[in-house]
Amino acid sequence: MAKSIPVKLACNYIRINSDPNKGVFVYEVRFSPNIDSTSLRRQYLNEHSTKFGGTKTFDGVTLYLPILLKDSLTTYLSKASDGSSIEIRILFKRRETLKDCIHLYNVLFDRIMKTLNYVRFDRKQFDPTSPKVIPQQKLEVWPGYVTAVDEYQGGLLLCCDVSHRLLCQKTVYETLFEIYKSNPNKVQEMAKKALLGSVIITRYNNKTYRIDDICFDKSPLSTFTIKGSVLNFFDYYKENYNIAIKDKNQPLLICIKKQRKSQSPQIEDLVLCLIPELCYLTGLRDDIRSDHKLMREIATFTRVTPNQRVEALKKFYTNIQNSPESCKILSEWGLSLVPSYEEIYGRQLEEEKIYFAHNNVGVGHNADFGKHVATNELLEIFPIHNWLLIHCKNDSKVAASFCEHMQRNTRSFGLIVHPPKIVVISNDRIDTYVNALRQNITKETQIVVCICTTSRDDRYAAIKKTCCAEIPVPSQVINSRTLQNEAKNRSIVQKIALQMNCKLGGSLWSIKIPFKNVMICGVDVYHDATQKGNSVAAFVASLNQKYSRWYSKAVIQSKREEILSGLCSCLISALKEYESENSHFPDGVIIYRDGVGDGQLQVCENYEIPQLEESCRKMLNYVIKITFIIVQKRINTRYFAMSRNSFENPSPGTIVDKTITRARLYDFFLVSQAVRQGSVSPTHYIVLRDDAQYSPDIIQRLSYKLCFLYYNWPGTIRNPACCQYAHKMAYLVGQSIKRVTSEDLAKKLFYL
Repeated sequence: MAKSIPVKLACNYIRINSDPNKGVFVYEVRFSPNIDSTSLRRQYLNEHSTKFGGTKTFDGVTLYLPILLKDSLTTYLSKASDGSSIEIRILFKRRETLKDCIHLYNVLFDRIMKTLNYVRFDRKQFDPTSPKVIPQQKLEVWPGYVTAVDEYQGGLLLCCDVSHRLLCQKTVYETLFEIYKSNPNKVQEMAKKALLGSVIITRYNNKTYRIDDICFDKSPLSTFTIKGSVLNFFDYYKENYNIAIKDKNQPLLICIKKQRKSQSPQIEDLVLCLIPELCYLTGLRDDIRSDHKLMREIATFTRVTPNQRVEALKKFYTNIQNSPESCKILSEWGLSLVPSYEEIYGRQLEEEKIYFAHNNVGVGHNADFGKHVATNELLEIFPIHNWLLIHCKNDSKVAASFCEHMQRNTRSFGLIVHPPKIVVISNDRIDTYVNALRQNITKETQIVVCICTTSRDDRYAAIKKTCCAEIPVPSQVINSRTLQNEAKNRSIVQKIALQMNCKLGGSLWSIKIPFKNVMICGVDVYHDATQKGNSVAAFVASLNQKYSRWYSKAVIQSKREEILSGLCSCLISALKEYESENSHFPDGVIIYRDGVGDGQLQVCENYEIPQLEESCRKMLNYVIKITFIIVQKRINTRYFAMSRNSFENPSPGTIVDKTITRARLYDFFLVSQAVRQGSVSPTHYIVLRDDAQYSPDIIQRLSYKLCFLYYNWPGTIRNPACCQYAHKMAYLVGQSIKRVTSEDLAKKLFYL
């Protein structure tokens, strides 16, 4: 049983009360003769809306009312434009239960945000009237909220979190012009590379779109048909928005929106053409992300403290209460908001200890043990006596300093480093590095270090491809600028040396996990957003009882292939490796699966897990005991420790498994890390299957312990180390290597 103490917390949830005398009543609406058009169906039904109270939600077939009509079948008559009669029959079907009304309640809150004049981006709503402006960069940050109603263990609750959206005050037209000025001959290719996939906003109606293509063959003078009339874009904007387009020769942006055909479950593509001059980019682009000074400035608006989050929650409630229209929407459906955040109880797990080769240390309140790593002998050490160092002539001084630190400042944690074989190259071209690798790597080479003058993705990819797939050897790529800060060089080189020890197969520390013969696995998937093609599934599995050695395998799946087939082969390979190391199969397998949204849970539970089970039975004649846990990091739940009238981040190891957990799931939230700024984000764990029937305490404590075992950070991370290792591997293979890595590296953390 895990030792823990109860803690009182505030969370970003507001309770929703529902009037027992009201409810949601579902009716089927039929038209005779049949009407195909949803808009016409709505028009005819609206003619009679006052007869059934006026408040309704109608999707073209199903009518939701907050009242029960007197008769189970109600009939109305309308007149068509040709004078013929349209009979409308409203047939009572049922009164909805609370859990079946969730979608409707979320629709109601979307309406409320619309009445408050918020602008919707995906599932988030933003206030265009209160932008925070960054004038030098022509940027503005819109504050907003993301809301979701659901049925939780504690009843009907609204989760409401702060969100922000970055908008550019510069138009897409200006961006296109800058691209044209920089390279007129490749403007089409470069424009598509820079802009496709970007989310834009049209300020004349505050609507958002995604750029799917750029049509250089069309212009504002191109025509389209609207309501039977042929019109060009120039005239359309003048007549409808009183906007005069300045450049009549600019290309058009193509945006594809999905829409449902009337009276059909089929989804069709609606192709829209937009004018670059009237569109503004939103979101964090690569050029913004790489500007660290600008990112710090943006963070002053977006990094929100616990106190600020609670204030924002109060403001959200006040805005609704001060809006008669919003209050009317709620009251018509018998709903009301409790005017305060929800108070809950969580549990604080006891402090953990980290074990080195000959010593153990307490991690303290913030679960940080960085100061102990460089002064304690590592758990498992691989002396570095045969290694290759490649660098340009210009970086000779940096390379010499690096070698000196490697030999002098690694003994404090027990690592012995001999002088390397140094290869000095004449330039920093990709082929020069690759040729140096091919010519100098031998069977005796333990690890390769490449010092690069500049940071370039294509060079990094070429080095990793050579060392991970072509000539398998652990590799370390270092930007020479990283090594030019003399004051920090000692600690920087020590961190690099720790990474190198892991890449050779060594281990840095362990934590006490009282399991015997249990293999713990992490799964993550990388999707290539640009190519919309291949995905990479990475599978990482423990090999020893200390959970300090891991087997890693990645599979590349084409768009049409299922990720599942790759995961089955990975699990089989991992089990074989476990048997090879331990002389038996594990008694149980715990799989942490990252990157699965709520919509995929059923597929995972009813299809993925049984297939993994069946693969083991067929391939290995092994009846596997599976504990399968989903790990969700992209969530909007936040909870805070309460200190008198103030709120602060909860300590690492704070668990919540009541009130705000789902009514129909076995789940819990865990804060596993400490943050120095802003609010800490909990991680959501959903136990889909537990053949071993562990107690919730054991699964919660295990999940926390695994957050200590990521060797790139001497503290806790947000998710179990096995998931983070899988993420790192999937990203490296998907982003850089783009091919299967050598099995020779499978038992080394070569992707750190």
